[in-house]
Amino acid sequence: MISRYLVIALAFIAGAMRVSQGAWIEAAGLFGLGAGLAILRFGRPAWRPAAYVFFMLTALSIVLVLLRR
Repeated sequence: MISRYLVIALAFIAGAMRVSQGAWIEAAGLFGLGAGLAILRFGRPAWRPAAYVFFMLTALSIVLVLLRR
């Protein structure tokens, strides 16, 4: 049970670290992951589509990073 909270916290912490390094695309993906997981864990069932939007942001950032390399 605590691992869910740990993954959410680590996603936000890693996102903040990436912002400080100037990696905005990676940071957006990490923040999207953390926000999506937080909405699924703490939000109401009606907010589930918003979580999927954040997960799409994460997927988009992965694609952009892979295309950039």
